[in-house]
Amino acid sequence: MSSLKVVHLVPLLALLLGLGLAAPVAAQSLSPLEKTGVTPSDRKAFRLVVGNPYKQKMTFDVIPMQPDYQTPAAGAKVNYPRITMGPGISRQIIFTFDIDPKVKERKIALCIQPASLDGPILPRVCGLYVGRMAGRGS
Repeated sequence: MSSLKVVHLVPLLALLLGLGLAAPVAAQSLSPLEKTGVTPSDRKAFRLVVGNPYKQKMTFDVIPMQPDYQTPAAGAKVNYPRITMGPGISRQIIFTFDIDPKVKERKIALCIQPASLDGPILPRVCGLYVGRMAGRGS
């Protein structure tokens, strides 16, 4: 009786394996994707990790953006605005941005995208980060 159950499981396992192989290729990674932090000054920094899950060496652009994910952000920079990594490699980056002392808080996005892919769809991964000056109820 148990051999009959195995016979029924074989087609199901084959289907699941086929679906797993047809899954989309992973995109570049950014970790963490959201973070909030307090700073005693008008400048905030976050240590983030960028990863290359592709099967070949890739170059990525690291772009600070406004929270609309469309507009480049002034007063923000990353220590490696273009980074090349081998397959399966991850690397730490430092992302810093200015905070207006009158507002005491700034929300900013950071996007990672392949530097040289052509086509109508450009894979991009973005995170959202909030910096608050100390004394703002945080």
